[in-house]
Amino acid sequence: MMLDPCILNYQQCGINMAIEYPVQMQVTLEPVGKPWVSVDADGWGRTQQLTETTEFDLEFDSQDRCCLKIEHFKKADNDPTTAVIIKQISFFGISDPKFIWAGVYYPDYPKHYTDRQLSLPGQTYLGWNGVYQLEFSIPVFTWMHKIKNFGWIYG
Repeated sequence: MMLDPCILNYQQCGINMAIEYPVQMQVTLEPVGKPWVSVDADGWGRTQQLTETTEFDLEFDSQDRCCLKIEHFKKADNDPTTAVIIKQISFFGISDPKFIWAGVYYPDYPKHYTDRQLSLPGQTYLGWNGVYQLEFSIPVFTWMHKIKNFGWIYG
């Protein structure tokens, strides 16, 4: 069996084929009340109290996989007037609700809800303190192709 010259070169020389790709993301969050949030992806991060609908522009280079984390914190367990709504997540100016729904929300439930410590996939309303995580592969266009179910792709 004949090996492809690139594979053979990689195996013999140990050349690192890892490539970093640019990622441009926009995350739009709408406050209910005045919640505190932290938005982080691959080392890019910002923490602030939301007082109005805010768009976070993230630009970074990444390879293989990345995780967007949106943390809602500093909310009292008995406060029903504070939350964060994820309005939009877009990559390179392309948005789709399926991008948000691909994430999972991990609420920090109050202690009296110990039997309900569940993760909530596809959640856009972050009512409890907790973290929303969206994992995606790099290059992001391949991940978008799969999420939007455009059909068969290589690899």
